[in-house]
Amino acid sequence: MRLIKKIYLIISFVIYYLMKLIQANLHIAYDILSPRIRVNPGFVWISLQVNTNAGILLLSNLLSMTPGTLSIEVSPDKKKLLVHCLYIKNELDIVADIEGMQKRIIELTQ
Repeated sequence: MRLIKKIYLIISFVIYYLMKLIQANLHIAYDILSPRIRVNPGFVWISLQVNTNAGILLLSNLLSMTPGTLSIEVSPDKKKLLVHCLYIKNELDIVADIEGMQKRIIELTQ
């Protein structure tokens, strides 16, 4: 039963991440093809809920592979992650989105 749950979580996470990846690619492509550039870049500190090295590595790599975001630095105490974002409209939305990804990573790595 545990194996079935793990397989379900993996498939669910892959689908979730692919949707986020497609959404980010379309957003970047639209911005590149439009005559006006709508970037509003900046840095955001994210509180890390993921507490394992593997979880932090997975989160930072997935964020860096997503167009428009880049993991910059993990604080020495491993409590915060600095992320560069190309499109910052509302910092709270970005934090909530990344926290949602963290919750899925925690479920996956338990």
